[in-house]
Amino acid sequence: MAHNYYELLGVNQSASDKEIKTAYRRMARKLHPDVNPDNERAQVLFKKVNEAYEVVGDPNRRKDYDQFGDNWKHADQMRNMGGGRGRSAGRGGGGINLNDLFGGGRGQSAGGFADMFGGAGGRAQHQQQQSQRPPEIVKHKGTIDVSLDEVYAGTSRRISIGTSGTSKRNLEVDVPKGVLDGKKIRLRPDAKTEVTLTVKVRPDKRFSREGANLRADINIPLFDAILGGEVEVPTMTGRIALNIPAGTQNGRSFNIKGRGLPKANSDGSGDLYATIKVRLPDTLSDEEKRLYSQLRDIRNGRPSHDDLIDVLNHKEEPAE
Repeated sequence: MAHNYYELLGVNQSASDKEIKTAYRRMARKLHPDVNPDNERAQVLFKKVNEAYEVVGDPNRRKDYDQFGDNWKHADQMRNMGGGRGRSAGRGGGGINLNDLFGGGRGQSAGGFADMFGGAGGRAQHQQQQSQRPPEIVKHKGTIDVSLDEVYAGTSRRISIGTSGTSKRNLEVDVPKGVLDGKKIRLRPDAKTEVTLTVKVRPDKRFSREGANLRADINIPLFDAILGGEVEVPTMTGRIALNIPAGTQNGRSFNIKGRGLPKANSDGSGDLYATIKVRLPDTLSDEEKRLYSQLRDIRNGRPSHDDLIDVLNHKEEPAE
């Protein structure tokens, strides 16, 4: 039994192209095989929703479908043979009966389209041969290039598939949140077509990725590492403040909960690990060198140069 494509997408026949696209994305996310790996019914519906969008999501095909219903694929033949407007797809999608076009009325076989295969017996034999022959599956492969921001928010791509000598078909592909690099997305828009797409996640300047967790290097001045302070840390949604305690060692990591990427196929998010990189000064003034020298002497338990001067001056003072 044929399905009404508008009903499959949950929209009216008068829906705009934008409304149809929005409805398709909503249904595709809900029924996607990655979300329903063990639900056969959801996977079947996912294929039917893709099939529906291929037709009513394309302006030319939608026009044919609205006019001829389920027989939209034969629209050119119908128009050439004088076929008028079929019944509206939104009112049942009846369209024009192909048997009527080729002379076969209800209950008649002589002179009908099926008689091209040799009458009732030839027709039955042909149908049996067709049922025994497995459909030839046309396989398509490709890649989807996405950014880390698209991995965080989820995205979609519209792709065109086709072989030499055939018309192109447009498919809407949903890329789920938290998708991993190298993930295979498989589509079966119909029984004879298989599409396999490999996700490639582009490198990001801000973060490195470990599953749902992110890592970021945070450069801080030497004095902030010694005395403590507040630094800014990048996240997927903007910068946040992080308090650095006094005496923070180079290479120390701070775990910021829930600031990573969404976890694929599950609720929750990963964490963000901010790793401290202490930045030493490139140059020092004479005054800075003197102060660092004093600090070193204090750390080593030796008197500083100024302390020695004070002692000598004290010894040179005359006794009263």
